[in-house]
Amino acid sequence: MLMDHHLESTALSYVMKEFSAASQTPDFLDLTKELLITIISSDDLNAPEEIVYASVMKWIRHAPRKREKEMRELVELVRFPWMDKLYFIQKVQSDKILCKCCPDIVSEALKYQAYPGEVQSPRTRPRRASGLREAVVVIGGTERFAQGNPPIYSNDIMMTHSSTPSNTTWGSMTTMKRSNDFGFAVAVLGTSDIMVSVGIGELRCKDVWLYQARLDCWSNLAPINTARIYHKLAVVQVKVYAVGGKGSFSLRGTAAGEVYDRTLNKWTVGVPLPEPRYQHAAAGFNGSMYMIGGFDADYNSTSTVYQIGPGDSQWYSVSHMPEKAIAIAASALNGSIYVAGLPSKVLCYRPQEDLWTVVANTGAVPRCGMTVFGGEIYIYRGSNNGSGTNKVLWLDRQDESLKQVGTMPKGLFRHGCVNILKS
Repeated sequence: MLMDHHLESTALSYVMKEFSAASQTPDFLDLTKELLITIISSDDLNAPEEIVYASVMKWIRHAPRKREKEMRELVELVRFPWMDKLYFIQKVQSDKILCKCCPDIVSEALKYQAYPGEVQSPRTRPRRASGLREAVVVIGGTERFAQGNPPIYSNDIMMTHSSTPSNTTWGSMTTMKRSNDFGFAVAVLGTSDIMVSVGIGELRCKDVWLYQARLDCWSNLAPINTARIYHKLAVVQVKVYAVGGKGSFSLRGTAAGEVYDRTLNKWTVGVPLPEPRYQHAAAGFNGSMYMIGGFDADYNSTSTVYQIGPGDSQWYSVSHMPEKAIAIAASALNGSIYVAGLPSKVLCYRPQEDLWTVVANTGAVPRCGMTVFGGEIYIYRGSNNGSGTNKVLWLDRQDESLKQVGTMPKGLFRHGCVNILKS
């Protein structure tokens, strides 16, 4: 007889809440694979990952001949990056069968533990039991910049935990340290510390600030060596790379790069780009950085893509974008880099194949914000004829379209947009 849907839902809710106890009962070993997948794939599962892993392996070993072939599918749902490091070494890395079956998953966990925040996959999202939740943070920006009218800037730094935000689901975190800033660059160190490299333009400001979201405090970091606007920051293996930009409105673009070491609080000279770039996009993926599109020194838009890894002495050219673009945004997710801000499409680059594809034939306005949230790509609308727009768009990768799912409290462009973890 089929279980009543309400009863089934109640039982599932109990297992989610009391998983540690439920996994010790004889009935747990008789769960179907489908029900076990439903349980261990949920963000609401109230259990540490050590318990989740041990329970999955116990379920497999209860009927090894039948269930060992299911190992890969089940283990993919265990969030190894959130395990205790010693437990991971003793119980996971020492399991030869698991390491042979899922070497990429083991490698991913090691990378995340070494470089938290730099790896994106379904396993790097914390469950609610951890006390942490993903949050989207929108930083500064411009509300209006129209000829003949004074510009209006936003100094607010706002946060939401919602994938479908409205005015009531955004909260104020703090304000920019440098008022009325534009042309600034942002990056996240670790999982929650937001770095802001000040822009400002003609003032040639070199200030760099760090906002520690969990402590709600600002720190003034070592100043960048070369003042620049419209540059990009990218984090690779805990170091921050500042690349490209302009010295001021009156100067040409620069190819110069710098590297920030947090342990030393010091900037050093980095590998320069092959050509100057500004108003370009940047993304970190699998230990490498990618600089995409932007203006060259002669104010021409470009489609070039440059890649560099730690220890490389030069940037390498990879496949160009299908079209030239400036004032774009990029985010990495599940082995791909997504690029938005083109007028008629959203692009996807797969580094392992060196291949560009179109993933949506509806575009986002330029100077938009973009980030990953809940394993999906979201775009926080940009400039429309000199005025900011407030729509929040979701990239539906299945339908290959952009769909409005929410709004920001105000219309913005030239804003920063990042994903952090916060309680």
